[in-house]
Amino acid sequence: MTDTNNNQTIYQESLEAERIVMIPLPGHSVQDDGINTWYTIIDKTSRAPIGMIGMVHQRPEWRNTGLCIMIPDERNRGEGYGLGALEVMERYIFESLAYQRIAVQIAECNQAAVHFFKKAGYKLEGVLELGYFHDNQYCDIILLRLLQKEYMGRIRTQ
Repeated sequence: MTDTNNNQTIYQESLEAERIVMIPLPGHSVQDDGINTWYTIIDKTSRAPIGMIGMVHQRPEWRNTGLCIMIPDERNRGEGYGLGALEVMERYIFESLAYQRIAVQIAECNQAAVHFFKKAGYKLEGVLELGYFHDNQYCDIILLRLLQKEYMGRIRTQ
């Protein structure tokens, strides 16, 4: 796919970690707020789909993207699949695409996801008060981010 703003080509390829492979879903979704690129997370041993991870609101010309992870079956949560997918995606975003920033927006009522990203080194950037409406109630949206320089510092110390 070529971004018409700066003729940059964005390659969509399979990504791999020790226990998982991430297969790109066909095509990109191009919207006014950027490009969305999704991957299916698959367990290498069982070959079962575990969930999805996506670069959302991707802005190649700004060298930044949002990120979203979904692992719908609670039995697969806490098993390292999300962390494995996150690490592979961060490496791809920061090292292959040379992006400068990853942003995450999480409904505060999803404390497991907030904790997951904070534990992974994402920093609090702000709060959109009462920005999410679900099940007839409002909750805040937590804004987190990871910068390329923070990622590079983290991998140098590993």
